[in-house]
Amino acid sequence: MSDRPLSRKIVKLIALITGPSTAHRQDIWPHLTINRTDGRVAWRGRDLLTLSRFSNIVPQRGKLLAIVGSGPSLGQQHPQNLPPRTAILLNGAATLAPRITPCAVAVEDERFIFRHIQMLADLPQETPLLLSPAALRAIAELRLDVLADRPIALIDNLAKPVNRPRRLLDDPDLDPVVARDAATGLSRDPDTGVVIVGTVAFSALQIALAATPQQIVLAGIDLSNAAAPRFYEKAGDTAPSGIITGLDRSLAAFALARDYAGGNGIALTCASPISALLSLGIPYTDILE
Repeated sequence: MSDRPLSRKIVKLIALITGPSTAHRQDIWPHLTINRTDGRVAWRGRDLLTLSRFSNIVPQRGKLLAIVGSGPSLGQQHPQNLPPRTAILLNGAATLAPRITPCAVAVEDERFIFRHIQMLADLPQETPLLLSPAALRAIAELRLDVLADRPIALIDNLAKPVNRPRRLLDDPDLDPVVARDAATGLSRDPDTGVVIVGTVAFSALQIALAATPQQIVLAGIDLSNAAAPRFYEKAGDTAPSGIITGLDRSLAAFALARDYAGGNGIALTCASPISALLSLGIPYTDILE
């Protein structure tokens, strides 16, 4: 059963009827306004917040950054081994915040917000959030207090940017921003937008790559066992996942990131011993053992 409320399903249907080039405007309709020039965000016509740049949230040019997902493998590991303020926690990995003091929590899918808003409400107020337009709107609908006095950065979709029509990733206007291969692309400038491939892990990885650390650790990003309960879930009470359906697309994107990291002197490693990422030649690290 979907976690998206009926009202949002109706809004999405109406948006699709208006045409595919602008259907993504449903992410912020009807009450959220985002000014991409000055970063000001309004809710129901009143000022809500001013967006931060990723570089003001994610440590730049450090020794280590970690992208921490909620894959089952993490339940047998020790994420507290990560140094404080080096981890971007994804979705339900937000529950690790009391143990590891992340630099940020990232959420793309509004369905996670509707199911687990309390996870974000429980975060320390100083913990930054990296949010898609839809996730930002969903939080505003449910709990404005979660956004108050907290650094917020926008995960905008380069192919479906806020306030602009849909475009292809091979649009020449994106040449300064997008690194491409024959299968996919990634963003060199996540403040402009990121390439979305169906997993927030890849969006967070683009943000981490732009910060140019010496090493990036991918933890809890299993990809191979999406039907199993996430480390914070119980059997019989799990949210559906579309990872398996889009696995080839995701792996192509991570393969490009592997090559991009290597070309820029960044060691990209994987801390999950069962991750599909290992099949790409991304080396295993025992940092969480």
